Amino acid sequence: MRVAVKKRGLSPVIASVLMILLVLVLSVIIFLWARGFIGEQVEKFGKPAEELCSSVDFSVVAIDNGGYHILEIVNRGNVGISAFEIKMYSSGDSEISKINVGIRAGESLTAEVSLGVMKNNKLVDKIEIFPVLNGVVKGESSRKMFTCNKDSVFLSDF
Repeated sequence: MRVAVKKRGLSPVIASVLMILLVLVLSVIIFLWARGFIGEQVEKFGKPAEELCSSVDFSVVAIDNGGYHILEIVNRGNVGISAFEIKMYSSGDSEISKINVGIRAGESLTAEVSLGVMKNNKLVDKIEIFPVLNGVVKGESSRKMFTCNKDSVFLSDF
């Protein structure tokens, strides 16, 4: 004795639409995932900020002022620096602070900062100062800061 089983499947039109939707959703997910690997390119004067970092030339001298230090910064390069990041090292730990004072090309400035002791009360072994450039994100009208990580100055006597 045979039992009649009615088998019905999806129509070819609905199956095609579902397949197209699946491909679109997967392509959007892959695009958003891959976009995280590609950073935003910051430009200044129409050039990538990474290229301008090689034109940055500055010197820093720290003068002890009783608990605080006065940093004398001279910009000898032909690119204006928008800010500075100070990275303090202490026996394997590090701490970053920022000086939000800009300096134009060929000028100098003095800034009073707290150096020598980190927030966890450890004494600082060495200090590294990085220039920060202010540029425009390529393809957008928004501005973004870019830290020149390879062009730093070390302070040893502070």
